[in-house]
Amino acid sequence: MRIIFFVVITFILPGQISFARLIQVSTSASFKNACVNAVPGDTVELADGVYNNIGSITMYNSGTSDQPILIKAKNIGLSELKGDSYFDFRQCEYITVSGFLFTSTDATVIKLQASNNIRITRNTFRLIETESLKWIIIGGLWNDPNAASHHNRIDHNLFEDKSFAGNYITIDGSGDPVYQSSQYDIIDYNHFRNIGPRIVNEMETIRVGWSELSRSSGFTTIENNLFENCDGDPEIISVKTCDNIIRYNTFISSQGTLCLRHGDRTTVNGNYFFGEGKDGAGGIRFYGDDHKIYNNYFEGLTGTIWDAALTITNGDADYGSSTNWSKHFRPRNAVIAFNTFVNNLHNIEIGYTNNGNYTKPPSNNLIANNVIQGSVNELIHIYTQPTSMIWESNIMFPTDSAVLGITASYEQIKQVDPILTEIDSLWFIASNSPAIDSATGLYDYVIDDFNGQQRISLKDIGADEFSNQPIIRKPLTPDDVGPYADEIITSIETGSNSNPHPSSFVLYQNYPNPFNPNTTISFSIPNNEYVSLKVYDILGNQVASLVNENLIKGSHIIEFSPVRLASGIYFYRLQAGNLVDTKRLVLLK
Repeated sequence: MRIIFFVVITFILPGQISFARLIQVSTSASFKNACVNAVPGDTVELADGVYNNIGSITMYNSGTSDQPILIKAKNIGLSELKGDSYFDFRQCEYITVSGFLFTSTDATVIKLQASNNIRITRNTFRLIETESLKWIIIGGLWNDPNAASHHNRIDHNLFEDKSFAGNYITIDGSGDPVYQSSQYDIIDYNHFRNIGPRIVNEMETIRVGWSELSRSSGFTTIENNLFENCDGDPEIISVKTCDNIIRYNTFISSQGTLCLRHGDRTTVNGNYFFGEGKDGAGGIRFYGDDHKIYNNYFEGLTGTIWDAALTITNGDADYGSSTNWSKHFRPRNAVIAFNTFVNNLHNIEIGYTNNGNYTKPPSNNLIANNVIQGSVNELIHIYTQPTSMIWESNIMFPTDSAVLGITASYEQIKQVDPILTEIDSLWFIASNSPAIDSATGLYDYVIDDFNGQQRISLKDIGADEFSNQPIIRKPLTPDDVGPYADEIITSIETGSNSNPHPSSFVLYQNYPNPFNPNTTISFSIPNNEYVSLKVYDILGNQVASLVNENLIKGSHIIEFSPVRLASGIYFYRLQAGNLVDTKRLVLLK
């Protein structure tokens, strides 16, 4: 085992200097030994090659926020871990696993037990299965229900070719008597493809929580991921906790739905669903209370009953009357607004009873400011009349053999041509569309549209806001995600300890600085507005765009993880409206 020492200078306190080691290894034994003995600041680098039957790399050691441990392949995708090879992190912190090709057989290759700030990035997962298998698990500690995982990140990975039951990613938590999900985990910029064929249950691409965890808040964010041919389960993503965010993802030719199966108060916004005519391709299905579903785009979907573009079935239980958490709790108090449905076989289906087993109709849901255009079937199909359903200011345009499907007033549903125009294979409202400036209601959390253009005070109906602003978000392609993607922006989140209403514009110094491999940049903005955060080299050339969208007022944190930048001095520049600030950062590799 070859060890190379070099110095990274990080000023933690005045006069205090930390040192980091680069440990280069080229055998299974030396790699395992280096990992389990790594200390804060270490980089363990595995040479290119195939490494068979390493066994369990069980880690109890941790890095720190300013001195993380990095376990990496020398070159992305060229260090293959196969056979009986896997990581088991037990109450670990601040460790990154980067760049490996996992082809292990019948092994959960990364398991987090009561761990936090673990990052899994730039890997390819192509496991060999002969039986049911979960590929990555984030959970608690089996013998301590009070030990919990939190603030982990899975990003820029490729998951492919799964044919047995189990999930690509499973977020669990602590069981009896605590029943608390892992919290504040982020799943972003991953490419998920080729899972199937479809089975009845237990083959979700991502599962967040389980039934008994459904009353706990997960605060999980799933964003900017690409799902292709994800056909394994009726629920492509199955959410079974509260207070999550699922946004800016692209679903292509995938059977099933994004399903809010349990829990309350999850936001689903800015997602693209393209069925491409595949049988059973669906959109969103939900249960529980107080969800927000807005700015989503649905096109070419074929699913029905469980898999319509928007599925709101009856429930078989109410909160307070049942403690059987595996029930389907009645959908209540949801807001479904500013979505666009185009050329789907089945758009909104309400009140399916599951052969009479679900007797509790949806209650007090709001469907407002949506655009639906279709040429077949009913645009809205009612199995069971919902109670206290509110319809406001929708535009629905049945053509050819299609019909509206319900009786509604003009204020509820305008049956007029939204005048859509196709640009780059997406349908936008044209300059003479009746949707322009016609939305009703405040919806102050809807600050932009499905492609990132700012919503003005008089909002347009549907997912699109007619605008000449630059388009910030588009449907994702394989080039935008996975291990080799150039995209280096990561999640933008408002911290629980941050001031949600700062009185000033502030750009903070990145931390740590100097840094390797990643650093965090924090800033505050006083208003809801369009924000850009860009990184430049010393010659003034832009090398990264970290933020380029409308943000809500408050404090935000992002993580900058440059993959292809060389060591050196760079500058990051924040602009919000007319306010601008610039600071320097140093990358040491």
